[in-house]
Amino acid sequence: MCGRYSITADVGALAARFAFQDEDLPSYKPRYNTAPTQEVLTVTKNGGSHAQYMRWGLVPFWAKDIKIGYRMINARSETVSTSNAFKNALKKRRCLVIADGFYEWKLEGSKKTPMYITLKGHEPFAFAGLWETWKSPEGNIVPSCTIITCEPNELIATIHDRMPVILPQEAEDTWLRPDLEDWTVLKSFLIPFPAGSMQAYHVSDLVNSPKNDTPECIEPMSTT
Repeated sequence: MCGRYSITADVGALAARFAFQDEDLPSYKPRYNTAPTQEVLTVTKNGGSHAQYMRWGLVPFWAKDIKIGYRMINARSETVSTSNAFKNALKKRRCLVIADGFYEWKLEGSKKTPMYITLKGHEPFAFAGLWETWKSPEGNIVPSCTIITCEPNELIATIHDRMPVILPQEAEDTWLRPDLEDWTVLKSFLIPFPAGSMQAYHVSDLVNSPKNDTPECIEPMSTT
């Protein structure tokens, strides 16, 4: 699964990388320990690329209670096309969830060690995401999203049995195309990112609490 991640790059760099207008995000600030139900940075395409914040944990349009989103932070690639919660969004409402690293906890004996995983160049990347809008009983419109997961690559398999789908940069525009509904094409993107392009290292237990959202969360722990 993917339950915590970071996005620490400058907003101008993100706007250039993902082709959106940085004035779309006047409240942007770096995040070192993003957690479910928080507002997360996404990119969708409607004409041009559009950046916006969404609640992490997809709330289907038919849901009676927003709390269902707690169970919808991830969508499994193997069942995303048949799930009642995700299949409509897969066809019509795909997004990029912007990050530059994510966390998984490695079980070592009885202890879980937090590991921080990035691309080797520490550059920003996009998780394959889906989004929905939900109308609360009070009439509020809530945009929300989920991150698709798949089987792990060789690196992540030493840490966890799932990993988030990271899209190659050249696939991002295709993933966002609103006219694309062909499952064969979409499925081809839902594969593990190459292990050779990624790295992982041990970080502090600070990341265990979402209350901690500081640069110390991503600093490597000494191995000596």
